[in-house]
Amino acid sequence: MFRYGTRGGIMCIALAVLAFIPLVVAVVMVPGFADSVPMKIASDGEVLRMGSRYELLVLPVLCALLSLATAGSASRQARAHEDESDAMVRMTYERFLRNGIITAVILNAANAYLFYMVATGRGLGL
Repeated sequence: MFRYGTRGGIMCIALAVLAFIPLVVAVVMVPGFADSVPMKIASDGEVLRMGSRYELLVLPVLCALLSLATAGSASRQARAHEDESDAMVRMTYERFLRNGIITAVILNAANAYLFYMVATGRGLGL
């Protein structure tokens, strides 16, 4: 993790935290929901689609899998550049992790909106 510098190690920890926060939230919240939850809500509050509460686990699992794949890909690409300069290795590693962090933040925002919508019964109507 800290093999490619302090900054790369901190970015890897941040990616891991962003990957597993939605899983923890989902494991805590999903059992409390009804068997059938609103999955799409119009801006006026009309429920457009109902779904199983276990459908709420798809986005957190996707976020975790993509984050782990990005971290693995970052390590593999950094190892591929080890015969070149140390700066190239760190830059490659940090670039891959930065992309993973951005993806995880976007997926976490989507997950937060989904859980807000299901918990409150109100959507933004986008």
